[in-house]
Amino acid sequence: MSKKGQKYKTITREEKIKAVKMHLEEGKSMREIEQNYFGYKNCTGAIARWVIEYRQEGEEKAFKKRRGLKKIKNESEVRYEILKKFNAFLDKEINRSTDS
Repeated sequence: MSKKGQKYKTITREEKIKAVKMHLEEGKSMREIEQNYFGYKNCTGAIARWVIEYRQEGEEKAFKKRRGLKKIKNESEVRYEILKKFNAFLDKEINRSTDS
């Protein structure tokens, strides 16, 4: 559990790739990497998540922040999202006009 005011260590993309390669190519254990390389006392499981992402995405796309809109699968979902936003807008306008 995190403590109030706790500072988290930011690990760069390059450090993550290096740690994953140490595990996959050199055969070092995840616990050993986390303790010796990152200075953690206990194994956090972060490297296991990084290995999964590295294998799924490949080295080029792994650990890049994904920002922006989420991908929408088909046209009906686009229409549904637009209608939801329009209904919210109409509700807001109706409430504004009745308050006046």
